[in-house]
Amino acid sequence: MKLKRPYIRIVFCRLKLAILLLVMLLFIKEGYAQKVNLEPIPLRVASQVFSPEEYYIARVIDERKDLNPTAFVVVDLMRGNNLETVNLKGGTIAALEGYILEAYPADKNLRPVVIRVKDCKIIENLKNPKTGAVEGDIHLDFTFAMEKGDELVDLLDFQGGISYQRGIRQVNLLEAFLRRSVNLSIKYFDDWIKKDAGNNQKLAKSVRLEISDYQRTNDKDTVFYSTDRALSWEDFKGRPSFNNYAASIFASIGYESNSKVENGEIVVDLVFKTYMLKSSSWVRSGNNSYGLNHEQRHFDIAKIVTERLKNTLEALQLEPHNYERKVSFHYLEAFREMNQMQEEYDRETSNGTNGSAQQRWNEKIDSTLRQLGVD
Repeated sequence: MKLKRPYIRIVFCRLKLAILLLVMLLFIKEGYAQKVNLEPIPLRVASQVFSPEEYYIARVIDERKDLNPTAFVVVDLMRGNNLETVNLKGGTIAALEGYILEAYPADKNLRPVVIRVKDCKIIENLKNPKTGAVEGDIHLDFTFAMEKGDELVDLLDFQGGISYQRGIRQVNLLEAFLRRSVNLSIKYFDDWIKKDAGNNQKLAKSVRLEISDYQRTNDKDTVFYSTDRALSWEDFKGRPSFNNYAASIFASIGYESNSKVENGEIVVDLVFKTYMLKSSSWVRSGNNSYGLNHEQRHFDIAKIVTERLKNTLEALQLEPHNYERKVSFHYLEAFREMNQMQEEYDRETSNGTNGSAQQRWNEKIDSTLRQLGVD
């Protein structure tokens, strides 16, 4: 019997070892099989974050090039960095918009802002297989734009997010990490717009035109229109063209524009020029005052068009996002009107040779100038 005791002890020890190994294998198997059952990630509004004072979020639009699911997630130790994909609940854009519109109260009397989503991604990797530590990065690429009628005016780009760590089973933390990233992006935009709202042209709420005439003295080649200075033949310095005309004047219109922002309003200085160029205007020898009057009336017609343009612009209701385009459009329309009127004038007066027609145009031009306040 004494010989059997060591054998029994050995069998017992081997049994204990087998049980221990089985428990260890089960533990290891359980550890490697710690697979997380993934469900779409919700974005929950725990509470309203803050109420914007300069704007409200009107909508979120999808401009992503990569339409793959939002998150690439570590799901178990055995698979390691063979990631599993999961989307936001309801879809990426719908989830973002639903969260933002609820978390940030909208005062629709303020500026409407649209968030253009270029990218939204969560990408993880298994940092430590022994401890089950997972690290991840959230990347957001948003453009904040002002909604101006049918147009979107880009204001600010945000490219950022956060890095995080979690345990293998803490997949529920993804929602909190993403929510934090979204809040950081809107806080970034909110800080920017508060700082720039009063002096940024894109954020201006109104436009005011300050219209004036060019006041500098004439230079060597340019004569600017003035009721105090009629033209003389000395102003016609150019070489005569090979045609049958006795004289020709180059008269035109133009403007300079400078703008600044004052207390959220764009103030635009528009300086208008009605001018003739000496080097492009010419006269043949022996011409008289009658011919000079005909050329002066061409100059007067250019002034009439300038004044009409100024009146048109003063009557416009301009918006900050497109005032330049509207001013330019009306200037080009005025330029076409000037050319048509000049051609009509020459045609009806037969380039000044029809005396009675010339007299009618003289009276018509003088009357129009008076009506426009050019004395």
